[in-house]
Amino acid sequence: MDIKSTRSTTDLTQTTIDSLLLPSTKEKQLLLMMSNSEQINFDSTLTTLDINKNVKNVTETTTYTLGHDLDDQRPTKNNQKQQYLVQQQLNSIQKFDGHGNPKIWLKLIIEKFDLLQLTSLERNELISEILTGDALIWYIKQQDDMPTFITFMKKFLQDFDTEELKTDLSKKFRSSAMLLKESEDTMTNCLRNQLLITNLEKLQKYSGKSQQNVAKWLRELEQTMNIFKLTDEEKLFYVSLCLEANARDWFYDNPHLCTTWSIFTQNLLKTFESSGKADISFNRLRHYEQSINQDVRQYYFDIMKLCKEANP
Repeated sequence: MDIKSTRSTTDLTQTTIDSLLLPSTKEKQLLLMMSNSEQINFDSTLTTLDINKNVKNVTETTTYTLGHDLDDQRPTKNNQKQQYLVQQQLNSIQKFDGHGNPKIWLKLIIEKFDLLQLTSLERNELISEILTGDALIWYIKQQDDMPTFITFMKKFLQDFDTEELKTDLSKKFRSSAMLLKESEDTMTNCLRNQLLITNLEKLQKYSGKSQQNVAKWLRELEQTMNIFKLTDEEKLFYVSLCLEANARDWFYDNPHLCTTWSIFTQNLLKTFESSGKADISFNRLRHYEQSINQDVRQYYFDIMKLCKEANP
């Protein structure tokens, strides 16, 4: 086994004392400056690395944040609250069904959306929620041509505002036609009433005297009234124009006997025909004479008829 020697192999006999001297003061300062310079460079390198690392972290964080639209960044709690508010406002909106004033409705919708601070994309997504009936069917057909809320508003006003104009014009025409018809009806009624009054005035007025045949007078009066197609209420209204003296007094003094046209005619005949008709028939019978061309049998029948009327 070889034993390794631990003794120095340096030949000290060849080494001078000067070669073993310690560094001088200048040499120490130089060495110290070199050491400090290296340390500064090393620290600067570490600091630069740390700064770069921090900048990278900040940049990555910022980049992650900026990767989304600011309008879409809502925390979960705020998003739920926003959805609740939107739904609440939508429930308060009357859905448009294609009828009514489209400008007023659209203005109300814009005010609601502005209040909720909705983006254009969010507004466009809610269109189907605020339409119904014909308007919703129209939107489904036109949806591909309206990618934004602005295009929707433009197309909406173009189509429905025109319909509203047509509706308004149609209403105006119908209203004008109704007014014209009412005017024509008024003129017709005026002419009809005037002709009726003229014809009633031509008839002999009934006074209730025994010389007048109330049944004959009433029959002629009804014929004239039926020509003008008067109702029973109208007949009862105009009959006072055809009465005078005792008959007119009776009419106004006994309104309970003249509540309807049928009741009026019955009571009129009952009151004036019983005595008046007998008197008339008796007078005719007393003055009745056979005419030259009258047949004997016809004369006999007329006499018998008058006798029956005079004494029923």
